[in-house]
Amino acid sequence: MSDAVIQQERWIKPLVRILYITTSLVFLYIAAFGSFSDMVQRALLITLLCPTIFLTKELKLGKHSSRLTRAIDYLLSIAFMVAGVYIMVVWQNRILKVGKPPQMDIVMGTIMILCVLEATRRTTGKLLSVTALVFLLYTMFGSYMPGFLAHKGETWSRIVTFMYVSTEGVFGVPMGIAASYIILFVIFGAFLEAFGTGQWFVDISYAMTGRYRGGPAKTAILASGLMGMISGSSAANVVTTGSFTIPLMKKTGYKPHVAAAVEAVASSGGMFTPPIMGAGAFIMAEYIGVPYTEVAMAAVLPALLYYFSVVMSVDAIAVKTGLKGLRKEELPLVREVMKERGIFVIPILCLLVLIFIGFSPIKSAFYSIISIVIVACFKTETRPNFQNLTEALATGSSSVLSIVATCATAGIIVGVLSMTGLGAKLSYSLISIANGNIYVGAVIAAIITIILGCGMPPTAVYIILAAVLAPPLIEMGIAPIAAHFFIFIFSCIGAITPPVAITAYTAAALADADPNKTGFMAFRMGIVAYIVPFIFLTSPALIMVGNGGQIALAAVTAILGVLCLVGAFEGYIFKFRFPIPARMGLLVSALLTIVPGIVTDLIGIGFIALAVSFTLATNRKERNQSLNHT
Repeated sequence: MSDAVIQQERWIKPLVRILYITTSLVFLYIAAFGSFSDMVQRALLITLLCPTIFLTKELKLGKHSSRLTRAIDYLLSIAFMVAGVYIMVVWQNRILKVGKPPQMDIVMGTIMILCVLEATRRTTGKLLSVTALVFLLYTMFGSYMPGFLAHKGETWSRIVTFMYVSTEGVFGVPMGIAASYIILFVIFGAFLEAFGTGQWFVDISYAMTGRYRGGPAKTAILASGLMGMISGSSAANVVTTGSFTIPLMKKTGYKPHVAAAVEAVASSGGMFTPPIMGAGAFIMAEYIGVPYTEVAMAAVLPALLYYFSVVMSVDAIAVKTGLKGLRKEELPLVREVMKERGIFVIPILCLLVLIFIGFSPIKSAFYSIISIVIVACFKTETRPNFQNLTEALATGSSSVLSIVATCATAGIIVGVLSMTGLGAKLSYSLISIANGNIYVGAVIAAIITIILGCGMPPTAVYIILAAVLAPPLIEMGIAPIAAHFFIFIFSCIGAITPPVAITAYTAAALADADPNKTGFMAFRMGIVAYIVPFIFLTSPALIMVGNGGQIALAAVTAILGVLCLVGAFEGYIFKFRFPIPARMGLLVSALLTIVPGIVTDLIGIGFIALAVSFTLATNRKERNQSLNHT
């Protein structure tokens, strides 16, 4: 690196850090006082944050000089900021203006769209950017499309005006959610991490589960679930907690691909684990138009069933391979862990209490962040100072970079769906293909969601498909919250679905394991997440819709079904081993008991009785043969 480039880097890093800290402070101010319009708030987030993407994630130009690449980066970041400031200045005037838009609007809008696409490419990869570009081309050349895809086509001027000057494209609902909710909850997570709560999650999980059979794997499940619901990125969560849990699992006897799969599955589940759900709960509440608490409550049973199945799977693997828990002297004591940093559970409780007594999520997040700072004052080693406060503020904004870029690009795609009427056409086509059958429509929706989820962030997948797939599912008779939850869960588990299981592959890299073996193992461990969404489409008791008796019965039988499912796949329930024929019976009973309903439950229990009877008879026969042989 030349001396000139080194000098440039010296001023770029402080500048980027100042922008991060400024962004966090601005949005904390907005949370406290709420003084900006929607358009300004959304544009402000993009204008402050997205230019830093070009300063921190370099353009790769092969053998070309660093001087050229940095010049391009500077140009893009300045252009991005100028386009953002411009729309904040002129947007109110444009609302009242009719007729042909000024040429400067088209120029600035084009710059904004191109910069958003490039920022997304640098932060989340090519797939989402290319998808948005294809949608934009479709908007322009719709008259050349065949069949139901055809439309009159739009001029570039009209496209840019719609995407840039209105709150339907770049500054649409996805960006509104990012600027209102996601930024604050990511800052909340950053403050927790900065003052040691992330390590406390790992330590308390280790202390509580380490002594049990397969304890390190159960530690990974608990710690990753706790971190995942806050982090909003399953792959990032794998890197954070997996760096500790994966080596520990390998050390105690788990095969590398199994250790990686456990971490990947546990991290992915955090995305739909209440109360925060990686900010997904707030997005869904905005789309459906229901209180946040209703969405969070609906997620309780699916998340519990998911993690219960993962815990039972690692327990069965531990039994099969003879793994033991760690010795008492190798583990931290729960009371010591609680004494050291247990006080940091207070901000989490504060968040939950404020939300459930009726505070808005925005105010709840703000006051919870303040509570972290107050609580940190009581411990000498965590006492707030300029360094750790600015670090938390900077980390909060830097962590939301990819989400902001993703939401902006997702807004473009959603804008195209609205502008061309493609969303309605796709909805009608799905209903036509399914012929009104809920399960056929759901299978098609699940396949589409998983395919997109393999290569795109769950938030982006959900935002896009909620506009396309949710309406036809609802029209088929599915409750709105069930339809949206169905899409959201499949958006999250795309990351552990082979052949492109990005979260599983990230964990495999940490474990030095075979990526394909890890992907298929993660798929097997997370199988409940592929089944339960189909159940609550027609039996919403599993998402807390119904009376207390219906919900309790659905929960008990679903837990029984999960046990049977684990027994069918792993061959063990606790220490009880099942032969192959009995496992087939357990598989049938699992599917029957997970489905709410008296008839299916009774038939499922009958299959369980047959499986247990066959296993006992087989074990008795084997013991007798062994005695006779001796």
